Amino acid sequence: MFQNGKIPKIKWIPLPRTERAESLHNPYCGWYTIYRFYADQDRMQPDGEVIEQVPVQENEQLCLVEINLLPFHETPISENALQIVERIFRHFTAHQKQMIVRFLYDWEGKGILHEPKDPAIILNHMRQLSPLLKEYTRSIYILQGLFIGSWGEMHSSRYLSERSMTRLARQLYECSGEETQIALRCPSFWRMLFQTYKPLEAEAAFTGIQKARFSLFNDGMMASEDDFGTYGRVRAVHSETYGDKWVREDELVFQNKLCKYVSNGGEAVHACNWNDGAAAIATLKAMRVSYLHGDYDEQVLAKWKTGSSGSNRALWRECSAYAYITAHLGYRFTIVDAALSAAPDRSGNRKASVTICNRGFAPCYHKFQVQFVVRTASGPEWYTYEVDTDTRMWMPGQRVEIETVLTVGEWRQSSYILCFGIYDPRSQQPIRLADTFSAADHRGIYTLGYFSAEI
Repeated sequence: MFQNGKIPKIKWIPLPRTERAESLHNPYCGWYTIYRFYADQDRMQPDGEVIEQVPVQENEQLCLVEINLLPFHETPISENALQIVERIFRHFTAHQKQMIVRFLYDWEGKGILHEPKDPAIILNHMRQLSPLLKEYTRSIYILQGLFIGSWGEMHSSRYLSERSMTRLARQLYECSGEETQIALRCPSFWRMLFQTYKPLEAEAAFTGIQKARFSLFNDGMMASEDDFGTYGRVRAVHSETYGDKWVREDELVFQNKLCKYVSNGGEAVHACNWNDGAAAIATLKAMRVSYLHGDYDEQVLAKWKTGSSGSNRALWRECSAYAYITAHLGYRFTIVDAALSAAPDRSGNRKASVTICNRGFAPCYHKFQVQFVVRTASGPEWYTYEVDTDTRMWMPGQRVEIETVLTVGEWRQSSYILCFGIYDPRSQQPIRLADTFSAADHRGIYTLGYFSAEI
């Protein structure tokens, strides 16, 4: 691009762009379907498909895999059952799904009756499963619950004391993959386990220490004022023990802070005014919800599909609450500005920048690779510039400016295309952006605009 020793000026032509009102189907967020298995049977319950023939939802990234250990509530898990668990993990991994895995002993609401009477059996089951949990750590996004309670939901259990839960939580932490989150049913459990009233702070986030890997799930979401017992009647300022359940208002504030760094999701149940469209959206945003059950509660989902989003933004004003929620579960990155400097630095290099806004309910919780790409229209010349940024800190509602220096000395053409892309190395998938300006190629690289050199 240098002619007669002169540094050319750049004519930059950005592509027009607006946010599109549709869901993006990115990793680690969205709707999920439940898949149920007994550990000693190689067929899904209740339909009976063999593991390798179980159909998966193509438009869903997440799946909740429930594995019932009831046949072993008095004994170690058999070698045959461990092989079946591996086949289950292998099947969903082959379909590039991120698994939310829940081990449990009960599907009938009889947790105390069905779970092991000796906690040593549960601890040993965790140890037995540990090699598989670590081998499939890239596919197991979340371990939901501590194996206990009715439906594995950490209620109606003999093991809800601080001592019992501390032992179970520590064991599962040590037996699972270093990047796997472990979700607890109530915020009060998180405070009780880690003996603090303060949620996770930025300095401890993503460090791998125990409390940095414990997240939340709520299968009574917006069902009532206390989410069917998830919250309580104690104001945070009057709490006397770490295990106190606070009033709804205070628990939402706690979750909003904690879930800046760990995920939150579950089921919306029991149609009532707490889950009316606009109210539900406000709550999901406050809780930083990333994932929801796509088949339950049918009445709540039907209400969302027929009700308005209540959004003040023109883009979403005519959309249903369901469409809005679908598009905003988890993170949602949109580029609001892209620029290329006209004036070079002393070396003739240029600065490229984009401003990104996360319009989703939650952060992404994973460090993605971010890069600018410069290429010729014909494609043979391709220059990549990695950006040092932490996508886990791109918080909802905040604008993040990302920039890089383009070293232009080696370029030989007069016209180029400036591109931008985000990629997740864990799921090996490109991250889709919410902009209309350009469809991504198979590598997830979007075209921002065109530029040419003028002498």
